[in-house]
Amino acid sequence: MWRANGADGRARQPGGVAGALKRAYPMAMTEAASPALDRIERALARIEAAAARRAFDADALRRRHSALRGKVEDAIDALDSLIEREAAE
Repeated sequence: MWRANGADGRARQPGGVAGALKRAYPMAMTEAASPALDRIERALARIEAAAARRAFDADALRRRHSALRGKVEDAIDALDSLIEREAAE
């Protein structure tokens, strides 16, 4: 088994995408690899932003659902009261 730096092969290696690439390709990073890493980082930023928007959308949907549920409960209570009044007459 090939060891990059020390016993576990990961000593002193950075984490994240850059670290994974350096562990997979231990030779010095060339200038051509830098734009690729930049594109990967931008793609990750877009994914994280989309996930944050989706979480916000889900929270907004929960708030709208709660408000609608309250209105429906009020309408059902009003109908129950009307039915009780009509039945009592």
